[in-house]
Amino acid sequence: MTETAYVVPEKMIKNVFDLNPWYFSKAYEEYLNFLHRLNDSVVGVHTTADMRCSELVIDFIDMLDSLEKWIDEIPLEEVSEQRFGNKAFRHFYERLCKEAPRLLGHVIPTKVHDALVELVPYFTESFGNATRIDYGSGHEANFLILLFCLQKLGVFNECDNQVLVLRVFNKYLRVCRHLQTKFKMEPAGSRGVHAIDDFQFAPFIFGSAQLIGSKSLVPDSYLKRTVVETHAHTSLFLDCVNFINQTKTGPFHEHSNQLWNISAVPHWKKVNSGMFKMYEGEVLKKFPVVQHMMFGSLFSFERSENVKETSGEGHPTLHDPSMPPPCQMPTRAPAQHGMFAFQIPSVANTSTVHSAAVVESGDLRTLHSQKHPEEHCPPPMSEP
Repeated sequence: MTETAYVVPEKMIKNVFDLNPWYFSKAYEEYLNFLHRLNDSVVGVHTTADMRCSELVIDFIDMLDSLEKWIDEIPLEEVSEQRFGNKAFRHFYERLCKEAPRLLGHVIPTKVHDALVELVPYFTESFGNATRIDYGSGHEANFLILLFCLQKLGVFNECDNQVLVLRVFNKYLRVCRHLQTKFKMEPAGSRGVHAIDDFQFAPFIFGSAQLIGSKSLVPDSYLKRTVVETHAHTSLFLDCVNFINQTKTGPFHEHSNQLWNISAVPHWKKVNSGMFKMYEGEVLKKFPVVQHMMFGSLFSFERSENVKETSGEGHPTLHDPSMPPPCQMPTRAPAQHGMFAFQIPSVANTSTVHSAAVVESGDLRTLHSQKHPEEHCPPPMSEP
């Protein structure tokens, strides 16, 4: 491996005009391809499946386990003036920042210790923000970027992809849920029922891949609480839904409207591809999220040589011959609706009332039940 000049990662997306260079950057291309490789490695694989873990993976999980023990050691503070976010979280975060170089240095090989200057910021940003005492998909992305950087350094290899998802990332989820519930962390930039989940996103991607090919579970199955409880241990997707059921009250379609809509998608493969498109639109192309991303030599803001601008739209098309066709990114504007490739008729542009609750436009479940949705479509425009 050639010697690299590692630098302290810094924020590069400082205004909306920096979004376009981000779409065309090496970081965007490589990170998305990394997620696809992780996703492909767990297609049809249960979370509880037997898999070989290297000593390094075991050490990494033990390190995350030590973080979780810290949570139990920190007493909560008085909450009389706090609606959310117990200030005791700041003690956890302060200890994390102090111990992070030692913790990571103990796990990774000595030959890459010079890279700690880049790795530590991603690690410390993976568990939430100490000022706002919140957590969201941006923090989750930092942990995945950390794993991406470690694989780029050769600490992990392609053969580790499955254990990175189902062992390392799964353990990270446990730590984050412990933090969220104990310290009552605020969802970072949460849009309520408009978001897929208050805190996480990636486990819905990987978890839907795990369910591809399932003969007993279809997308509609996760609306049944007993089914979810029975099978939560087999898929990160169902595990996340189970956590939602445990922490939220009221009808599912009210507190998790996006998930309720997605349950109408006919099969898991379409759910999985739709999740990737949604992740791009709702995370990677949203300024409030990516403005906090940090870039260095490993996660580089430099323009990728493998992207070409599409005519007229200004969004990149990635060309990676080593990746299968599903890894090619579709051309889609940020936050565009119709992420799950449904033919949404014009009637979907109006809100519909269900049980005194307003359901957002694009109600896939209602549309999916209609026999002839094209009847609502306006006639095609005549040629000029």
